[in-house]
Amino acid sequence: MAKSSRITAELVGRLASIMSFEPLEDGDTYTIGQLSAHMRVSLRTLRFYEQSGLLSPSREGLRRRYSHDDRERLEVIVTLRELEVSLTAIKSMMAMIDGDGRVNEREVVARAEAILADVAADNVGRIAELEGINSRIGEARRNLGRA
Repeated sequence: MAKSSRITAELVGRLASIMSFEPLEDGDTYTIGQLSAHMRVSLRTLRFYEQSGLLSPSREGLRRRYSHDDRERLEVIVTLRELEVSLTAIKSMMAMIDGDGRVNEREVVARAEAILADVAADNVGRIAELEGINSRIGEARRNLGRA
């Protein structure tokens, strides 16, 4: 198993408890339709990830064939996107995984944790902002109710 595959498998293992994918029979390769159904994302989304350079499925004529490693990589990508991690941050982490082989699992896991910490911190700010808006909406509704 290539080092990048091991690192991706480590991320899948660590994120498995929050992954909520449909069951999928283990196989050597998968079609775009199988992975789309498994991950509950559109075919267009999977094609977009490919166009973005996050995936490189093999081809049989015009058909895409995704390997087990592609599947795991996609599971990490989709899970992070569901947590609202930016595509830029995901690309950066995947580039780290795909790099020159000097990076290790611990460094990638630390990077993923830092990315999620940043998203969580941003969410705290967004929640405070939304609570302020809801407070103003409540005041507006009270004022409108006086008419």
